[in-house]
Amino acid sequence: MTKKILLLFIACAIISCKKDKENINLNVQGVVKTTRLVDDFNCNNTSYVFQIPFYEGDNETQERLNKEIKDLITQDFIDVTYNKDANLEEIWSLFISHREQKICSGDMSGISNINIEHTTQTDAIVSYEITYTRNGQHKRLINTFKKPELSVLKTIDLIKAQKEDDVRTIFDINLQQSVANLALDVKMDDQTEFREFVQNKVFSFKKEDFENATIGINELGVDSLTLQVSKSIALPKTFSYLNSDVKVEIRAKEMEYYLDLSPLKI
Repeated sequence: MTKKILLLFIACAIISCKKDKENINLNVQGVVKTTRLVDDFNCNNTSYVFQIPFYEGDNETQERLNKEIKDLITQDFIDVTYNKDANLEEIWSLFISHREQKICSGDMSGISNINIEHTTQTDAIVSYEITYTRNGQHKRLINTFKKPELSVLKTIDLIKAQKEDDVRTIFDINLQQSVANLALDVKMDDQTEFREFVQNKVFSFKKEDFENATIGINELGVDSLTLQVSKSIALPKTFSYLNSDVKVEIRAKEMEYYLDLSPLKI
């Protein structure tokens, strides 16, 4: 009985410590210095390229901004001993070495490429979008952090009161079109099957999933920000070469009636 109580106490202490780290109050002013970590190697006449954004700053800033990327590249470290408290830059070299060893030995499980789609930073936010392939599946990771506290920005943070259903409906309509637009990347021999797949299926966001989804902010130009929300779609195996994390993009200015854009300072 005493052992059970002790284990329970330790577990609670770990959870409490984790929550404390997540709730650290940050006050980041100005620009967060951002670099790219890029590496590649060749195996059997095939080139494998990996690149991720790396956010610098003090330990708390790095931990907050780099956490999801760090989690992504370490999720296959089942057989790797490493310092879990090391920063992303330190773990990156270990990740690349691990990937090269696995892939060049013929083991294609895990991540086989990562690509930066954009890194955006304004006076109000820090945002990034990366795509990657893991276990043969193409995926997407989008995140945005509000300054100065660097809290994660979700769709519900921008939606005006009583406009939740309207906003989700608008994104549902655009999601349907975004899935249809995947046809641009579909092989010629698969076009007919893909058209039938799109025409016979309705794609939509679930209410809770949509409101809690992280939202990306991509700066296309001066005073032009695009909102990004990703939705995982169950694609037939025929289209496994497509990214099943379908991205919906809408210009922020077009959503002013439904969204409070003041956190974006536009």
